[in-house]
Amino acid sequence: MNKIPNNIKYGICGFSALIFLLFFLGIINPFGFNDPLQKITGYFFGLSFNNLDYLAISSIPIFGMLFNSKRNEFKTAELIKDILFIVLCVLITIAIGLYILTFIGKSTNPLIPQYLITEPFFLYSTLIIGIGILIPFLIIKRTEVRNEINDIGIKN
Repeated sequence: MNKIPNNIKYGICGFSALIFLLFFLGIINPFGFNDPLQKITGYFFGLSFNNLDYLAISSIPIFGMLFNSKRNEFKTAELIKDILFIVLCVLITIAIGLYILTFIGKSTNPLIPQYLITEPFFLYSTLIIGIGILIPFLIIKRTEVRNEINDIGIKN
């Protein structure tokens, strides 16, 4: 973290706070994709989103900054790439989480339509977003271990 200039650190933290504030006040809704998704899949995902989801999504730039601090030298272009990589991982895990919901989110009650999909537990969406944020950190740890092994001459 010492490699990143302070003005960029403060800017990222302010940007994350602004995103959270916009979510909290309802000015922007990151989960307004239900109508197009229902047209494509035929399912209505009745998901409840709380402040933890908004906090997790708005903290993606901060996690991008932490992810970037693993690099040897700081470059703004690399920081933007890292943030976009985390956003891509979150989007992929949300898609996978919605796919899993089509199997486990259907109600067993015959009075509830089968196209209505709900969360199996309260913090399902927060867990899926958190997994998406953590995936890049797991990938970088694995590649760092492989690079260290290759540096000392052990072949895998």
